[in-house]
Amino acid sequence: MIEYTRCKHPRKPGAYTALAALLLVAGCSHTPRQESAHASHWHPHWPWHHAPAAPEPPANELVVDAAAGSSAPTLMQAWDRNTLRVSLEGLAGAGELKLVPVQGHGWPIRLEFAVQPGSFQQLEVRGEQRVVLAVPATGGVAVLPVPQGLYAPTTQALTLRYGSSSP
Repeated sequence: MIEYTRCKHPRKPGAYTALAALLLVAGCSHTPRQESAHASHWHPHWPWHHAPAAPEPPANELVVDAAAGSSAPTLMQAWDRNTLRVSLEGLAGAGELKLVPVQGHGWPIRLEFAVQPGSFQQLEVRGEQRVVLAVPATGGVAVLPVPQGLYAPTTQALTLRYGSSSP
């Protein structure tokens, strides 16, 4: 028959508590120290937390040519993967302008326009084909993608007309 004997080294009752406290202190030791007087500016570093992606740097792929007698507006351009986003948020009322690729560059694979709702009713884009894009009247900044096939690699310029809807 097997005889059970007591261990020569019995465990102390506070050993698990001390081990848990030691692990907690060791786990918190890698968090950054609070150096700001405002607790709202302090965030612990978690292994699964990553900083948000930096915004894309501005691009300069298209040259803006204004209609005769007016100055060309500055349109911000930025890449979103393989899509060039041209910001038309500063335009209002009615007008016409042309977009031409920078010397030595071709047309982007995809093109889209960011517009401020209510600044004008529609955007007409004319290249190899013509499309009229409706601009929403309210809301946040709207992104209007240009349909594929509107321009070809041989297209000289895209003409943009913005303003009220024509009858």
